[in-house]
Amino acid sequence: MRQRLLSVLVLLVVVTTFGFASNGDTINIGGYVTLKLDLTVDADPAADNLQLEGTTDGFNPTIAEITISTNNTAGWQLWVFAVNADGSGTAMINDDLDEIPYTISYAGTGGVGPVAITTTGVAVGDSGTAAGDTAAVLSITYDQSETFPAGYYSDQLAIVLRAK
Repeated sequence: MRQRLLSVLVLLVVVTTFGFASNGDTINIGGYVTLKLDLTVDADPAADNLQLEGTTDGFNPTIAEITISTNNTAGWQLWVFAVNADGSGTAMINDDLDEIPYTISYAGTGGVGPVAITTTGVAVGDSGTAAGDTAAVLSITYDQSETFPAGYYSDQLAIVLRAK
């Protein structure tokens, strides 16, 4: 009797295993794409040797070409910060702290200008989508004058690309 009961239990286990065998399964797949946020700034060779005197008609030289590339679907913002920025704007300054005020323009996607750079920087370009904006120019505008005190005038700019 015991042997017969054991045989029935073994048969039930075998039948149950084969009777409910699975014929499919699932696999979870996935991966990660890293954020691409690339900025290339190609400064004009004459950017640190601008013609600051001459006519009084003003001057608007290109100081850099900028290339932006990102896969962020929300887009990007391009910011410029200046060492000599203050609450009212910015200027190139000489050793005696004489100033030549200037504004900045960006001719690329969402470009603005001319606009003054304040202590918090200024957004000069803006895109609501992922974009490649090749060879867009950054330029400055200042008034030329022969009445500026002598000396070498300068400022330093930081160009920053931010994802939205």
